[in-house]
Amino acid sequence: MNVKRIWRKEARKRRANDFRKDRMIRNWPIHAQRAVEVFRAFALEAEKDGVHLIVREPEWSPHPDSLGEFIIGATSVHIRFASELTGEGLLTRTTDGETTRLDRERGAELIIHHSPADGSIQVFFEYPVSNLEEEKRKEPLLYTFTYNTDLLTYDWLTSLLPRFLAFNRVESRLEHPSYLDTWRMRWWRFTDVRNRRGYLDTFQHLLTPWEVLLLGAFVALPGLAFIQWLWSKL
Repeated sequence: MNVKRIWRKEARKRRANDFRKDRMIRNWPIHAQRAVEVFRAFALEAEKDGVHLIVREPEWSPHPDSLGEFIIGATSVHIRFASELTGEGLLTRTTDGETTRLDRERGAELIIHHSPADGSIQVFFEYPVSNLEEEKRKEPLLYTFTYNTDLLTYDWLTSLLPRFLAFNRVESRLEHPSYLDTWRMRWWRFTDVRNRRGYLDTFQHLLTPWEVLLLGAFVALPGLAFIQWLWSKL
């Protein structure tokens, strides 16, 4: 195989990938608007029961008069639970008097993010955070991703909402998860593609060390029983 044939093969792959990314960039605004409509409809239903959800549209370009740093190119659609008082707080007394800081939890957030660089759509679950927390914010959970905007159908978008609600039940201090919710959360963390490829600071295990020990003991029981039976026959 000569060098010309090697490059022609590579060039075909590059053209195909560029075509795919260009198509995603053209189609993303349509699918982003569909996501906004689905999220707003869901927020209206939640509002009927007094639960406030905030929907944020993509910022296609910063306002000409706005100051600060702005991400350009990449855009995203957001829905998150509004901040809510937890009923707890921090009272500080000094010789100068006392101050009170009330604990307020900013709820979980679902983010559908489009990156034109690699032509991908990523779905993130952002963890709830308290205004009194001093620790570093957790890395969002990458729930799923795709390289094809055609998958962003109405049914696909609505299917994200129950997962988002389960995520919030597990992570929010104001909610109470079921046993199934907890296990689903473990599975999502374990199957996060960044976890599988070792990109995260800490590897997310499916089982705790205690559960691994119990599972090992359970698996070993038949072997021990066989050894005892064999010993009795000798």
